[in-house]
Amino acid sequence: MPEAGFPVLETFKTFLRHYKYMKILDKNFKEIFFSQLVSIFGGLIAGTFLAIYTDKLLLIPGMLILIPGFLEMRGNISGTFASRISSGLFLGVVKPKYHETKLVKGNMWAATLLGIIVSAFLGLIAFAFTYFTMGVLAPKIILLPVIAALLTDFIEIPLTWFATIWLFKKGHDPNNIMGPFLTSTGDVSSVIGLLVAMVIL
Repeated sequence: MPEAGFPVLETFKTFLRHYKYMKILDKNFKEIFFSQLVSIFGGLIAGTFLAIYTDKLLLIPGMLILIPGFLEMRGNISGTFASRISSGLFLGVVKPKYHETKLVKGNMWAATLLGIIVSAFLGLIAFAFTYFTMGVLAPKIILLPVIAALLTDFIEIPLTWFATIWLFKKGHDPNNIMGPFLTSTGDVSSVIGLLVAMVIL
């Protein structure tokens, strides 16, 4: 009798393993699916802002060259920052508390400086392109992305930090959610940052 029941026991154990795996898969699928929905709606909002204020943005020569790279940059930098914080949380290097350690502060400064440097580089490329192709001098195009990057950093960096910690404490995997979420928030904050920077200049 024990020998006859052994295959049944193994089948039951296999079922439990597959059931546990399917629960994990189901949880990850839900996290990724809803984060993608947030990304889609965020993209629609950013696109709406761009459509409304296109006439104002195009007053400065070179904006068509600047905008795609600037929007892409914000999501990439914030996504990398979130990924590093998330890895630190899973490894135990970063504690799930809203307390900025030396490691976290270093990553925050690195993300901020990287955004400013890349923005200045994008501005220089747009300036050079407009000057050499159209013969137009537009020095504002260099300062514009730098100011916009500073404004968006004040929003995106703290948002990334707090959202990553909050998701981890709630039992979610930030790696599944933060990428699409930061892409959408980065697009919206970048467009707003560019518009505010235009007003300042």
